[in-house]
Amino acid sequence: MAGVKYTVMGQEHEAERGASLLGELRKHGYVVPSLCYHESLTAYGACRLCLVEVRKGKRERLTTSCNYPVQEGIDVLLDTPKVARNRRMVLELLLAQAPGASQPLQALARRYGVKSVRFPAKDDEACILCGLCVRVCSEGIRAHALTFSGRGDRKKLGTPYSEPGVCVGCGSCAHVCPTDAISVEHDDRTRRMWGQSFELARCATCGASTMPVAQIDHVVSSTRLSRSYFELCDECRRHQSVERFNTVMGR
Repeated sequence: MAGVKYTVMGQEHEAERGASLLGELRKHGYVVPSLCYHESLTAYGACRLCLVEVRKGKRERLTTSCNYPVQEGIDVLLDTPKVARNRRMVLELLLAQAPGASQPLQALARRYGVKSVRFPAKDDEACILCGLCVRVCSEGIRAHALTFSGRGDRKKLGTPYSEPGVCVGCGSCAHVCPTDAISVEHDDRTRRMWGQSFELARCATCGASTMPVAQIDHVVSSTRLSRSYFELCDECRRHQSVERFNTVMGR
């Protein structure tokens, strides 16, 4: 694919046509905040924090950079007064939506000088409805166990039709969640999340708990991996690989 040339604060760069502007900016070391972006998932533009100014010819616009494709001849401006002003407003809205959110939302609010919120806050809510968990579940894990329901201020995250049973307990949703809104509990035998309990498989060599049996079932059914691949924990699998390498090399 042919490359396009563009500038950031007057500095020229080149990228593949259609590449995510946010991804390109970060690749070149520019600091642009976001809470709903992941390079492996479809851009969603939900949190609105990755705002930048884009100029092309005489036209100028404020846009989210995660879902803005790089174009020939654009000039990108970062942290301008307009960007900072709108970003502070977005942070206030996110803090009202999720007053119980942990880092990095609170850190971003401090960074941009947001000391108070002018909007009614939801009690103890931590979810900012960024959609990362929904996308990683559908695009990455392909379990489709999470979805949004409702509209406007009634929009909420949950399982399809508010019924359990589709989740495989992998925990990917909690891993990508930027505000620690998804609770996952563990003991030696069980993982608990989304109102369900998932039995953990055991390593055939050391007996350590590994991943949920439901997750193994899902991966085996949707890939060409054999169930025997999951008989060992990561540590024992590495140890086994080293032993095989040493045997082959005659060590």
